[in-house]
Amino acid sequence: MKVKLRKGNKVIASSVSYLDTPLKRGIGMMFKKTGAVVLVAGREGIAETAIHTFFCVPLFVAWISSRNIVINSKKTKPCHFYASPKPAKYVFETTNLKMNLKAGDKVSFTKG
Repeated sequence: MKVKLRKGNKVIASSVSYLDTPLKRGIGMMFKKTGAVVLVAGREGIAETAIHTFFCVPLFVAWISSRNIVINSKKTKPCHFYASPKPAKYVFETTNLKMNLKAGDKVSFTKG
């Protein structure tokens, strides 16, 4: 399924792959040179939303709570592990390193 990521009324990422199974989440952005995904954890947590960037290009990553509030965001480097400092439900990953999301921002996902 594809979704759009919105910040307020503005679409900031379109055609985002919604990955809600363990296999899809495990693959995430591996081996992709462009694009965006949202990893949906089974429950809100830190371990559940920890990621690795093995086989990935540099990414912009944002951890988002079940209340759709950005908890943390950062630019990643290949071959590292990353985790949110607080529990999250979603992990947004994109190759767009100029993404403007920061802790406290309210976002939403819409189909389409």
